[in-house]
Amino acid sequence: MSNNYANNLKSAIAVNPTFKAICEFNIQQFPVDGYSKYYNQLGNGIAILQTAEQLNTYLASYADMHQHKLNLAFTSLFGKEDFNNKSAEIIDWGCGQAFASCVLIDFIKNNNINLNLSKFTLIEPSTMALQRGLEHIDAIYQRKQKPQTFLINEKADTSLSIQRCQSSCKIKIHLFSNVLDINSLNLNQIFKNVTSNFAGLNYFVCVSPINEIRLQTFYKMFNQSNLLSSKSNSIVTDVFRPSAMKKIAKSISRVEYIFKTNL
Repeated sequence: MSNNYANNLKSAIAVNPTFKAICEFNIQQFPVDGYSKYYNQLGNGIAILQTAEQLNTYLASYADMHQHKLNLAFTSLFGKEDFNNKSAEIIDWGCGQAFASCVLIDFIKNNNINLNLSKFTLIEPSTMALQRGLEHIDAIYQRKQKPQTFLINEKADTSLSIQRCQSSCKIKIHLFSNVLDINSLNLNQIFKNVTSNFAGLNYFVCVSPINEIRLQTFYKMFNQSNLLSSKSNSIVTDVFRPSAMKKIAKSISRVEYIFKTNL
């Protein structure tokens, strides 16, 4: 991977600045021997990534699945709630390379939703993944005014004090994509981080491949919350398989919990 990733990416997707285009760019950059060299370093998708090669391998291997699960979740959210002519701040927990934020940007554009995303807060322990997430958001917004973006280089369950980054009058949309199902993360601390830092109306989009119980447990911590959607099913979609160097139809499992609450 080139050290000029951000510039090369912006140039490659300038005609079509979307997350889908970002994914295709990374698949094109994926080396033929990438699977044998780097795939095992991903730790089944939960390792803290340290190199450009790992970031490329993760995006090529998992982005298709993330996109499809998130698009279904956003369909549930925006089917239940009217966000037109409103403004929201996005908090992307354990964001990795900001997949969830980028898919949300695409979803709003593709569905002609007049929602202003005024601020992104990206929370991620991998310094390289966090920077890559910022580069992905910048690449999508390269033709228009960029929102504010705050980078928090910490684990989601580290004790966080980030009230300075927030506006109490704005709607908050929290994205938990393939995060809450990680057994090593402390759900109680994540709950404390949310409730101590984010006042006002908060929405939660929680998506994982497995472990419905942990998503349900997190939802139930918010006593006055309103459940908008809970689903556990399987879908068939095309995903890039690095071992075969091509896209194939694959059945993938998904769990979603979407709810809102006032804090």
